[in-house]
Amino acid sequence: MPVRDVEWYGAGRAGLTVVANRGANGIDGVLSTALGVAVGSGAPTVALLGDLAFLYDIGALLGAPQRPAQLTVVVVDNDGGGIFSFLPQAAALPAERFERFWGTPHGRDLVALAAAYGVSSRRVEDLGTLRKLLADPAPGVSVAVVPSERAANVAAHERLHAAVAAAVRSALA
Repeated sequence: MPVRDVEWYGAGRAGLTVVANRGANGIDGVLSTALGVAVGSGAPTVALLGDLAFLYDIGALLGAPQRPAQLTVVVVDNDGGGIFSFLPQAAALPAERFERFWGTPHGRDLVALAAAYGVSSRRVEDLGTLRKLLADPAPGVSVAVVPSERAANVAAHERLHAAVAAAVRSALA
């Protein structure tokens, strides 16, 4: 969902370059691409990705602390495949079955995993702390894990979509 949220709701601004990557399955190589962009550009870089994309490419962190990169990786951690919570089967299947086959909870401590690769990492619990971290990023490669709940994310999107629909109806009336 993070790349979709940026596409749908992110406002453009001068001096900002947005790069997106979709692997064969949507999440392959996303972390490697971010590291490559940071090294290649020589500019401070922020990567926004979901927890499964992070886990699928976590090997990219091997040797990352020694690379000439200024990269802050922001990982939205909803313990699984949050995008699948938007599909009809999320409501149609028993919760246990949905979780096993679509929610795919990983139950991993992403901060500890990043630290195992020698990368500075921390859990960020609030928007103010995230804003400070992004305004004054740590040198080198770092990871900020932001907890999220899948059901709350779906509800937030439903409210946004309803507000957009109401605005369109109002404008067309």
